[in-house]
Amino acid sequence: MMAAGCATISSFEKRPQAQKGLELAENLTRQSDYEGALKAYDGVLKHCPKDAPGDSALFHMGVIWAHPDNPGKDYGKALTSFRRLGTDFPASPFRHQARAWVGVLEARLQCEGRIKTLEDEVSRLKRRLNSSTDEATALSTRLNALKEECRILKAKLYALKKIDIGIEEKKRERRP
Repeated sequence: MMAAGCATISSFEKRPQAQKGLELAENLTRQSDYEGALKAYDGVLKHCPKDAPGDSALFHMGVIWAHPDNPGKDYGKALTSFRRLGTDFPASPFRHQARAWVGVLEARLQCEGRIKTLEDEVSRLKRRLNSSTDEATALSTRLNALKEECRILKAKLYALKKIDIGIEEKKRERRP
């Protein structure tokens, strides 16, 4: 019974410190000091790892990790925070919002993966296209050279036919 009383007293001692940490973190977030806010929320979470306001700290850490204005945003860390909230604080009033965030972030990360795959495919196709374009240019150059060679051969053939006709005409003239 005495041990339980110590735990309760310890919890009461931690709560005001945690509340101050939450207030500090909220102020830092409003000032766009996301790194500082994450540290303050982490301090709250260390004071209250399994009870309130640790759940609030963990939820807000997830929001900061996903915040579009946070230059250090990390959707993977946000997802980890929201998932952890669901497992470490199953009775938290934040669990439903965290679950929604998990769904949104999983979809976002899945889309990012698909985008990366498609970008890689586009790059591969562009390389193939460039290679094919180079090959087509080379074939076109070769075709033009063959056309020129054919034109020259036709001209020579025409000249030879003229000579051959001239020879035939001279043979006819010599015949009695």
